[in-house]
Amino acid sequence: EKDKGPLVYQESKLFNSETFLINVYDHTKRRAVTFETYGLETQDQFHIQYSYQDFDGLFRFNAELMNPNRKEGRFHWIAERLAAILTVGKDRQLKLQPEPTPEVPELPIYETVRKIPTGRMDLKERQRLREQMDMLDIKRNENIAKRKQESRQKFLQHVFWLKEEDKRLKREHHEKLEAERTRRVQMKEELERRQKEASRLEKERQRQRRIAVEAKEERTEERDAEDYRQLRARWKMRDAERAKAIAEAIGRKELDLAELRKKQAEEKKVAEEIMRKRQGAWDAREERIRRKSQAWLKAVLEVKAERLRMAKMMQERNQEYLNLLHSLRQPIFEAQLKRMEERKMAAEAIAQSTAAYHEKRAVPKKVKKKGKNAQKDDMSKEGNKRSSRTVQESGKSDTDKVLDAVEAKMRAEMEEQHRRAKFERLRDKRIKDLQEARKQKCAAHMAEVREAYRKKKFEEEQKATERRLIQKEREAEIQASAEKKKQDLERLQRLRDQNILRKEKERIARLAAMAA
Repeated sequence: EKDKGPLVYQESKLFNSETFLINVYDHTKRRAVTFETYGLETQDQFHIQYSYQDFDGLFRFNAELMNPNRKEGRFHWIAERLAAILTVGKDRQLKLQPEPTPEVPELPIYETVRKIPTGRMDLKERQRLREQMDMLDIKRNENIAKRKQESRQKFLQHVFWLKEEDKRLKREHHEKLEAERTRRVQMKEELERRQKEASRLEKERQRQRRIAVEAKEERTEERDAEDYRQLRARWKMRDAERAKAIAEAIGRKELDLAELRKKQAEEKKVAEEIMRKRQGAWDAREERIRRKSQAWLKAVLEVKAERLRMAKMMQERNQEYLNLLHSLRQPIFEAQLKRMEERKMAAEAIAQSTAAYHEKRAVPKKVKKKGKNAQKDDMSKEGNKRSSRTVQESGKSDTDKVLDAVEAKMRAEMEEQHRRAKFERLRDKRIKDLQEARKQKCAAHMAEVREAYRKKKFEEEQKATERRLIQKEREAEIQASAEKKKQDLERLQRLRDQNILRKEKERIARLAAMAA
């Protein structure tokens, strides 16, 4: 009772014309409700157990009993639908029917008003009460003895019936064995007879087969001999035909070879004639080519001589034109050079007069005449200046030419430097643009690489997250299945313990009945 919990509700109900007491136990720690029936006549016990969750599930569609506080109404609803049903092993189990059974449960009537004798009783009243109390014990013992006797008689009748049933079963088994043994002997004899008959038929069939085989072999040998004879005759005819065909083929081959040689001779003659004509045509062609080449070479030489004459004549005309231009330009150049010299001399005179003017108006400079820093004689300097001036005047024309050439060369170099500097700037600009484009391309490539790396990392993280979620779900499923398996094992163990306890009680009851 500690395992089932305290008793909280009782009712009585008829099962198979026997009154059963329905007890309800509520175990709050294990959260289970147990319904147990006890037979008042046979002392049979059946029970069925529900967890709180399953018990509440029975009333989830019942608006009146959905409230768990209405315990007595729920217990009565279950008691109305309980029924003892026979199972396959001829044992009865307690089952819950979907609808109320025809048997209606009844609540027990407890004695609320008891008549207690009060006041003084006389001797006869006390004697009557004592005799009634003694008669109750005697009747109870008589009823117990009578029931024990009835139970013993029923048990003995059942034992005698079992013995008679065992004898009958053994007798029927022995009769079946004898019948089976006889049937098997007959089957064996019939099988041996069939085997002998089959062996005899097989031997006869083998003898007939040997006779047929020998006759067939003789016919086959005769037919083979005839076939061989016909085959040899066919071979002879075939060999004769082949020899005749070979001779005819050799004759045709000789005729063909003669015709072929004749045809080859004719073709050779025709080829020689064609070759002679071809050689004549080639010689004529070579002669035409030679004449054309000579004519072309002659025309080319004439054209070359004419071109050389024209070039020489043009050169002479150019030279005459240059001489004419020189004769026309030379007076102009001489006049220009003279004017340039005059302008230069005028500029020098102006410079000298200016210097003399400034020299006259300037403060005389103190001249050092002693020491290593003494100024040399001015007269000697003046003489040197005059001599150098005469030399400069004589070589002035050559110097101008040199200066003009140097100036032209410098100008050409400066133009070349400007051109190269321009190209260098263009080159630097192009290199800068290429470097800028390369940097932008590299930056774009690196951006793509970074984006691809970020996408890859994101996908890997997402896949890892999905794997973790799947692993968690799998672990939860495994844990749930393990918990369910554990609950099933516990339930099966409880059922096993209850079955063992029921069997033990039944065994003790049988032993007690046999002992009585």
